[in-house]
Amino acid sequence: MKRMLLAMLLMFSLTDYAQTYTNDDKSLTGVFEVPSKTKAEIFSAINKWISINYNSGKSVTQLLDAEAGNIVVKGINQINYNNGAKILYPNMKSIPEINVMKFNHLIEINVKENKYRVNYRILEIEYDQAVAVYMTPSLTKNGFDCINLNGTPVAVITSINDSLETTLKMGFIGKEKRETYKANTKPMYDGINSTIVADMKATMLSIQSAVNSQTKDGW
Repeated sequence: MKRMLLAMLLMFSLTDYAQTYTNDDKSLTGVFEVPSKTKAEIFSAINKWISINYNSGKSVTQLLDAEAGNIVVKGINQINYNNGAKILYPNMKSIPEINVMKFNHLIEINVKENKYRVNYRILEIEYDQAVAVYMTPSLTKNGFDCINLNGTPVAVITSINDSLETTLKMGFIGKEKRETYKANTKPMYDGINSTIVADMKATMLSIQSAVNSQTKDGW
């Protein structure tokens, strides 16, 4: 599904219309105008989209209120990013070039006549069990604080790099490699944040496509 969403983002980037986006540190909001659709039609199309795309065991519909036009759903999404460890060990085949980061997220949708609003919020990073055992509260906090749609916080990057310096020294990593590795921390998170925004917009454009393609006779 991820490839489909990214492909749709590219397809709609030149043609999408009647929408505005605003964001804070952890969420993106899109407002979509649909002049030809009633509130009931929009709600039905979005509800169908959720049924198709949020069918895993970890996806949960929190709220479904057709009269008020409100839908809230929780789920997990994932993005790919370049593995910084490859800088330290470029020839080690057991270290992948690409890592996967998973997020718990919440999508709140508010529907009115001829328009709807989608708020997509990142709640927390979902660590695999093999990784979670090594995550201290400080590492967990710093990692999540770097997820910022308004730009990667420099102060948090500095804190992460200070911790990395100690850890890398203990691993007998030379100064040049340490500096190269730490120099990649901010670009890595910049890429992660850009990918998250692209993924959020792709999801919203997928919803938009479902709303716009919904036919009145149900076929």
